[in-house]
Amino acid sequence: MAIKPDQTQQTIQTLWSRAASDIRGPSGNVDSVIWEHAVRVVHLTETIMAMPEVAHHVIDRVALTAAALYHDAGWILDMRDGRITGEALLLKRTTDEQRERAAAWMTTCLADVLEPGRRRLAARIITECNDRTTHLLEAQILADAENLDHVGPQAVWFMVRRQLAEHRSLDEMIANWQRQNQYGYWPLWIKESLRFPSARRMAEERWKAMDRFMEDVRHSCALTRDE
Repeated sequence: MAIKPDQTQQTIQTLWSRAASDIRGPSGNVDSVIWEHAVRVVHLTETIMAMPEVAHHVIDRVALTAAALYHDAGWILDMRDGRITGEALLLKRTTDEQRERAAAWMTTCLADVLEPGRRRLAARIITECNDRTTHLLEAQILADAENLDHVGPQAVWFMVRRQLAEHRSLDEMIANWQRQNQYGYWPLWIKESLRFPSARRMAEERWKAMDRFMEDVRHSCALTRDE
């Protein structure tokens, strides 16, 4: 399944172009919620691949990139089928069924881009990334990348969207964050959700940056109430 470095890069560029044309909502426009998340996850997989505990392993970068680009496509398919609205995208954990649908759809979409063996591997990466017991390294990398995107200042976007969907206020979001800190939610979440030590350290840095951001928001809201 090995291909030359220059062929690898060319194939990956093709994957990016194809995914950008595939990750579209019912209107035919690129769905920014799923697409922007996929872009961040791909870049995070590349960061994880360079981490000391991972870098010495042989990793199929092409299959991993394909999986990272399409791993949440089940949400797009659900929206196209009318199961959900755009406001619900990524507000809950992606289900095993959605992973299965994403893997099957990706296999079809990339039939003229990747050879069968690599498509099967990419599909397996997607379907196993929810499985904490998987021994497939690429699936472990994708899972850590997925979880890393849910912590840090950029993850506030998910929090705000969830608050709006549930008709909750900014004050309620801040109060919920303070409760999480009070009960040590994030350190425990990082410990249980991230496999690789370097990924855990990165998550801790992101959480601290997120905490500083939320404290600034809390302070700004307090000033507004005092006026």
